[in-house]
Parts: sequence; structure tokens; C-alpha cells
Amino acid sequence: MSSHPNRNFILAYILLVALPIVGLLAILKSGRKLSAPVSVDGLWHLQVDPASLASLPCGKTLAENPEAALAISQSGKNFTLTLANGPKSISSGIVEGTTVSASIAPSPEWSAQAGCGTDQGLTLVATVDAKVYPRTLAGQISANHCTSCSVIEFHAVRQNPPVRTGLH
Repeated sequence: MSSHPNRNFILAYILLVALPIVGLLAILKSGRKLSAPVSVDGLWHLQVDPASLASLPCGKTLAENPEAALAISQSGKNFTLTLANGPKSISSGIVEGTTVSASIAPSPEWSAQAGCGTDQGLTLVATVDAKVYPRTLAGQISANHCTSCSVIEFHAVRQNPPVRTGLH
């Protein structure tokens, strides 16, 4: 009679304690291989030749802003990009290793104003140098659907984030 309750206890122990511990250990082992993507979140001061940028179909409006900055909001490998102090756009991108790539789709107002059309946009591809402080981006901006357009080189420097006080 006493072996039946002991067997139920052992079975319950295995199901409720041992299996979850084995599962947790497997998850922790596989998680060792994961690494966080490089951080690109923040405000980046864009350094680009305005004349070269103005030569792109959708670049003229950007070139008119000497204080061009990219505001990047990152969540994991994905990010959204807006042009701070610039024309409105719908932009998203991805971080793969140290490579950042984004598509910039101008808003209807920007498309009409720049004469670039609603189906036109820009592609940004850059490499993050995470070994320097502040971090830098170096890459290229190109016009979509324009094989005769040149690729524009750019450099961007991440602005220092505001100092937070009173947080522990």
C-alpha cells in the first residue's frame, strides 16, 4: 500500500521539479550564444556634402538643412529613423552585426516639394564604429529606382545622450 503513494510522489516530483529544471538549463545553454545588437539609438549629426546630396532625386530638401540629424529609435535589431529638423519621412531599418541599413520613404509633402515622386525613396547603408566614443557611422546614401544617380558618401557622429540625474 505504501508503494503507490511513493510512486505518485516520485512521478509528481519529476514532472513538477526535474523537468522544469532540465528545460531551464537547456534555455540557459542556448542563450549563451546570443548577443545584443550594437546600439545605434540616439541622435546622430549627419555630415554630408550638400551639393552631392542635392544631386539625388529626393536629396535636395535634405541638402537645404545644414543641421541635418538622424534620430534613431531602436528596439533590438530593428529601428525607426526620422530626420530631426528635416522633412517628414517613413523610415525603418535593421542592424546586422555592425552594418546598419534603412529605407527612407519621403512623406507626400516631401515628395511633391522635392519633385522626387511618391514611389521614390532613399536607401542608407552604413557601418557603426562602436570602438570610438562617441560612436560613428560611415556609409552611403543612394536613390531608389535611379541607376544613373551617384551614391553619396556620408559620416555621422552620435551626439552625447543627456546626462540623467537622480536615477539610481
